[in-house]
Order: sequence, then C-alpha cells, then structure tokens
Amino acid sequence: MSPYDFHISTPRLYLSYLDPSSDEHCDFTLALYHGAPSVRRYPSVTKDVPDREAARKIAASGDEKLRATGYGRYIISLKPESHEGDDETGVPFSQRKLEHIGIVSMQLGRVAGEQAPTMPDVGFNMLERYHGKGYATEATQGLIKYFREEKGAKEIAGLTDDTNEEAKRLFRRLGFTNHGVRTVRGIRWSGEVLDVDLWTLGLEDGKKLEDFGF
Repeated sequence: MSPYDFHISTPRLYLSYLDPSSDEHCDFTLALYHGAPSVRRYPSVTKDVPDREAARKIAASGDEKLRATGYGRYIISLKPESHEGDDETGVPFSQRKLEHIGIVSMQLGRVAGEQAPTMPDVGFNMLERYHGKGYATEATQGLIKYFREEKGAKEIAGLTDDTNEEAKRLFRRLGFTNHGVRTVRGIRWSGEVLDVDLWTLGLEDGKKLEDFGF
C-alpha cells in the first residue's frame, strides 16, 4: 500500500500525507501560499515560494520524516457526499479525486541538530474561501486526537503570531491555555529566533514550560 493512502478521517474531512510527487498537491500548496491569508502573515512568501517546483521542495523536505514519524504537514480534503462509495469499491485513497482546502501540521524538531521545544506544536493554514466554516477547528481537533490515541502525545502546543486573532480563537475553542508571548528557537528553518504567542493543551500541574524548552 502506498504511504499516501494513509489518511485520518473526521466527520467532514480527510487528513492525509502531502505527496511531493503529485503535481496536484504541489499546485494546491502553491495556491495556498499565494493566497491572501498567507501573504498577509508572510509578505515575502510569493518570492520565497514562486512556483510549483518550489512548492514541491517544501513538500519533499519533510516527506521521509512524515512517513516515518507522522510529524509534518497534512493536506486537508473535503469528504465528498458519496465518499462511502470509494470505500466500497476499493479505490485507493491516493487515487481519489478530492477537493483540497488547507494544510494542518504537527511539528517536532523541524531542523536536524537545532535546539527546539520538545513539545509538538499544531498549526493550520486554509484557503480563504473556506474560512468561517469550522474546517480548521475540525482538522486541528482530528489531528490532535490521532496523536493522542496513536502516538501517545499528552501535551500539545500552539504557536502563533500575537496579532493572529483567528488562531487564538481556534485555540480557545479547543481548550488551550494561553501563556503569552515567548521567545522560541528551532521552529523556523532559517534558524532565527521568534517571538510567538504560546498556547498549550494537556500541560499537567507541576510541569513547567521550561521543561519542554519554552
């Protein structure tokens, strides 16, 4: 079975591995990064990711780790109304024609050899036309559930820019606790240190953020 047949199912969505060999996945990634929400947060993204091949490099950069550990980016697809039919006819998941709407990720140790937090962090990015429908919340909740049940993850972080009110609302809806702005290293491929608004889920009493490298 292809590793790209793996998928996580939620009531309305599928979460599956981003396939760097798929032009469809790479073109979707490019459209997502060139969309208004991405450009607002990262004005240089159209220059940094100018074309399909640049998007393919992003998909390929974490592909081996994603398939080996589960940590990385997942493409979010809508379940078609007739999705039961695909299961009944045995169509491999990787060959199904699906509508892609965003990316959700669970990241840990992004850069080999770089000191980074030891608590995985969840993130998301959606095409603007799918905002306001609860898809990001559902995808994030589904990925957290998978990591808790299948990977034994207890504590989950959420890292966002202090001005990203959409992300803050999502973390509140999912029961995350806010810890304010913290300086964190090891979460950007360029190696730069970032100030991020830190949220956590499942942090047990007695445990400190410093225990996880925050």
